[in-house]
Amino acid sequence: MENTSKKQHLIGLIMLSAVAIFWGAGFVLNAQLLTTFADTPSLLNSLRFGVSALLLLAIFNKKIKFNKHILLYGSVGGALLFIGFLAQLIGMKYTTPSHSGFFTAFYIVLVPFISWIVYRKRPHYIIFVGAAIAIAGLVLLNFTTKENGASLKGDLITLVSALTFALQIVWADFLLKKNKTDYVQLTFWQVTFAAVLFILFTLIFESKHYSALRFNVNYDLWRLAIVVLGGTTFAYYAQTFAQLHLSPSETSLIMACESPIGAFLSMIIGAETFMWQTVGGGLMVIAAVVLVEIVPSFMERRAKRKSQAPPQ
Repeated sequence: MENTSKKQHLIGLIMLSAVAIFWGAGFVLNAQLLTTFADTPSLLNSLRFGVSALLLLAIFNKKIKFNKHILLYGSVGGALLFIGFLAQLIGMKYTTPSHSGFFTAFYIVLVPFISWIVYRKRPHYIIFVGAAIAIAGLVLLNFTTKENGASLKGDLITLVSALTFALQIVWADFLLKKNKTDYVQLTFWQVTFAAVLFILFTLIFESKHYSALRFNVNYDLWRLAIVVLGGTTFAYYAQTFAQLHLSPSETSLIMACESPIGAFLSMIIGAETFMWQTVGGGLMVIAAVVLVEIVPSFMERRAKRKSQAPPQ
């Protein structure tokens, strides 16, 4: 049983690491897609979540149930995703990309404290050490150049995004760990409700810009496909599966690797210039994840060996 648990934990780690890679690539791909969807960013999110919901329905149609409890759980999670992505989009209008990246990733600090409140159990001190190292890395990663245009208003709006992403992680963890629903149901209904909200939002506020939209099939289609398939359909399925076997703090720290991955990919394709600060900041975030994953396990094994040792 213990080996099965460790195996599931490892699978969760691998799946979340893949999510971080897709979301890191998503920083680059979404920035490119927003040149097409500049006046209709919520339409882009409508396509992203809407197509993902249809794909999840096609894959898991025999497992998906329809009752008031599941609808409630999914609607709350979907609303949190909608608010998080919308706040991020609005915040980007009033702040710089580096500020947006940093304050969005601030959820890695919020998650342990929200979990503490929900479960009334203080996380292992290594979690707080890891979060502090990760935040220091994100500062180095995201504030490597001086930029004009950041404002307190934009930063505060982006912090709302971080808060809602943190709440979504803890909400999913609570539902899964308390056996309120299963990860397939939660994945589908969260994505579906987020899609519905984005569709309503874009129809109300962005429809006047639809006529000016110019979709380049050769340029936009494959980018959109990666964002939909990898960054949404797979990503939210993987996140909810992984949260069955990982703590919310572990989940948030691993997902925060999207930031250095995005930065490294940007440098590789030439979108950003190479800087040692970026490398150092990225390595600090990765080191924080390794610290949180390795040290508690090592300390647990050491304590177990001591308890099993014969008395002197």
